[in-house]
Amino acid sequence: MQTALRCEGKSCIITISGRITVDSAPALRQLLVQHLDSADSESLTVDLYEVLYVDTSCLAVLLEILREARAKKKTLCLSGLRDRPRYLVEAMRILPLFNEVAGDVPK
Repeated sequence: MQTALRCEGKSCIITISGRITVDSAPALRQLLVQHLDSADSESLTVDLYEVLYVDTSCLAVLLEILREARAKKKTLCLSGLRDRPRYLVEAMRILPLFNEVAGDVPK
């Protein structure tokens, strides 16, 4: 899993590529919590366009971060869901819980 961060004003976009599995999920969680805790950030978008594979540990991290974002009155958005990641999120019926940004995030 590789990540890149871009912040514009009070919005941050974290672009992820590769695979998110039980091995990489803790690092993803740490990165998301760090940017969610930032006082400068009001909105966090997770761009998953270049993620080809996720397992349920990724979903657990996203749900945990969503809960923390709501508790802090911040916005968490998902972007670029496609292929297996979209299938898994839809099959688990959790997509309606998230704000979804249409298409991939411009780079």
